[in-house]
Amino acid sequence: MRVLLFLLRASWRTVLLAGLVGALSGVASVALIALILRTLRAPDASTPVMVQLFAALCVVVLVTRIGSQVLLSRLTQHSVSRLRVGLCRRILDTPLQQLEGIGTHRLLASLTGDVNNIARAMNGLPGLGVNLVILICGTVYLGYLSPALMVASVVFAALGVTSYRYSARGARTYVLRAREAQDGLLKQVRGLIEGVKELKMHHSRRRAFDEQVERADALLRESQFLGDCLHDAAIIWGRLTFFIGIGLLLFAWPRLSPVDGITLTGYALTILYLMSPLEQMLAWLPVFSWATASVGKIERLGLMLDEATGDTTELVPVPPWQELEFRGVTHAYQAEGQPQGFTLGPLDFAIRAGEIVFVIGGNGSGKTTLGKLLTGLYWPDAGQICLDGQPLSAPMREGYRQLFAVVFDDAMVFDSLWGLDAADLDQQAREYLRQLELDKVVTVTDGTFSTTQLSRGQRKRLALLTAYLEDRPVYLFDEWAADQDPVFRRVFYLRLLPELKRRGKTVIAVTHDDRYFASADRVIKLEEGKIVDAFRHELGAELDAPQSRTDIPVRVRSIP
Repeated sequence: MRVLLFLLRASWRTVLLAGLVGALSGVASVALIALILRTLRAPDASTPVMVQLFAALCVVVLVTRIGSQVLLSRLTQHSVSRLRVGLCRRILDTPLQQLEGIGTHRLLASLTGDVNNIARAMNGLPGLGVNLVILICGTVYLGYLSPALMVASVVFAALGVTSYRYSARGARTYVLRAREAQDGLLKQVRGLIEGVKELKMHHSRRRAFDEQVERADALLRESQFLGDCLHDAAIIWGRLTFFIGIGLLLFAWPRLSPVDGITLTGYALTILYLMSPLEQMLAWLPVFSWATASVGKIERLGLMLDEATGDTTELVPVPPWQELEFRGVTHAYQAEGQPQGFTLGPLDFAIRAGEIVFVIGGNGSGKTTLGKLLTGLYWPDAGQICLDGQPLSAPMREGYRQLFAVVFDDAMVFDSLWGLDAADLDQQAREYLRQLELDKVVTVTDGTFSTTQLSRGQRKRLALLTAYLEDRPVYLFDEWAADQDPVFRRVFYLRLLPELKRRGKTVIAVTHDDRYFASADRVIKLEEGKIVDAFRHELGAELDAPQSRTDIPVRVRSIP
């Protein structure tokens, strides 16, 4: 029912219009059967008017069928498009931690497999509506021929549909199992794409991985096979019940109640005609089962189908500030597959505007999580984030995030500078490309980069370029220098960060480079989610001592 309701919400007027056109098609189709039956009863009574009526009914059936299909098909495609775009928008609006808990493979499965399943079900809705009208009109005509026979036929049809639903009940279990297996297979495929180099380097691991892929695919294949077989068996049984009904009508009914041969012939012709739309409806039910499973999966992921699809995120601008403060901030989460969760905090510290602050600590100490809390990607489970002593409220979250230009350790570099509309955007980007020594491998035209297929270090430099163009008050860098050569590492700490500070920017850098701690105003150290130290590192000899290749004169000019 959720699929049907989704289509109705898209445009109930179009559905109503298509239904009326389909009803006219159904009436015309049954009228053709009645005209044929009348001609069979009195072949000699055929007149030119009846011939013209027959031709007119054929034209009406043709035009109304096509019109109904076109109306609902257009609506269906718009609805599917709305669904795809709506899911993408919901992913953008969903909290990051919830998305990380869902997992990339499940999101991809919903955006591809689930949407396709729902689209297939929606594509069958136009024919479903027309066939349903034909069945109703056909039943009315059967009642006109013989009310008693019509009641008997309806009872027998109800028994057939009930037996079909009972037979198909077992198929639903396998449909749901196949949908879960699809997630597992997509997870393996993602691992294949991201880890193909490592798999090529280890023969035994590659064979073991191949077995895992084969096992996941076998589970999906067998579940889908059994579900389809049970559905097909139920459909075949449903078809057979109608032939049994015709047999009882022809052989058993005349023994119970007198009925003329013309009426029996009319019933047999009408039922045979109605079998085609009924079979099409039954054949659509397995597709509907898959769509229902997909709708349920999307809902369980928290991406509801019935929510608004527009960008409802409210942007409340955050006024200029002088101090960003964490007061007893605590955040806990448990990643998928981890037996124990991780808790960061409670944290109490402040960052003043215009400071350079380094965040250090071992792996797993909570540095990246702290970065996500600072930027508003995560929100505290307890405690408060304050600007100049005023706690941030929920409506301010989106505006608060706009304070930050961020380059994460796993930075994604888009091929276009979306959201930036400066008049001289290309000129600025080209200057940054030259200063970051990327102009030989990347060009920019109309805000679009020629390529993003770069080394990890080059990709981070391109991400840095984007952050500079955003020109926001606070810059957060997560291990930016870790993938740079010694020259650019030195440039980053001794040239780029001080220049950002001179421009009045606040800089927060997650780092392991203890030799450059003197570049920071303060250093905050984390261990197991707690702040264990905060200090100011004095400028020492380590920055003046010979640095081998790092003593090469810096080639990067000042970035304005």
